[in-house]
Amino acid sequence: MRARTPALKAMTAAEKGELLDALLTDQPALRDRVEALAAARMSAGDRGAVAEEVESVLRSLDIDQLNGRAGYRRGVGYVEPGEAADELLDEALLPFLDDMSRRGTLGMTTAAAECAVGILDGLYRCRDGGSESLLEYTPDYGIERASDVVARCRALGVDLPVDDLVELLPEWDAVLPPRGHMRDGRSAR
Repeated sequence: MRARTPALKAMTAAEKGELLDALLTDQPALRDRVEALAAARMSAGDRGAVAEEVESVLRSLDIDQLNGRAGYRRGVGYVEPGEAADELLDEALLPFLDDMSRRGTLGMTTAAAECAVGILDGLYRCRDGGSESLLEYTPDYGIERASDVVARCRALGVDLPVDDLVELLPEWDAVLPPRGHMRDGRSAR
């Protein structure tokens, strides 16, 4: 006889989310505990893990994925391979940017800064492009998006640890905030 898999393990993430919402509606006393667990999880950040994941995701997109995006597209016209590569890479990077923004919006600025540093480091690791990936079609992708990450942090009020970034991104000091503006993750006053 085949062992039964618990239903909870078989559920999708969306179904689990719906189940949690229903549980919190039925038992409001759990809300504070769940909120504390959520805040603890969201406030943690591992820049190294984020950097590795960003690099992996961006490098894993291969040239074959351009087929549906580059060239003549009905109703759009001709799309350059570099433009199509940018679109695909941006779609892959978006969940990381959203994660950073969510944390910054919640006031978890340290976690947002750690996430941003991880994104920047991951982009930096991809600066050489490399063949057989979409990065070869858009050689400036990393540094262009690094500027966007720094601008998003500024808009969110997230101070970046400039000294750490100077060490991690030695060739990109042009995109970093001036050293006198932010120091060790805090604005110089």
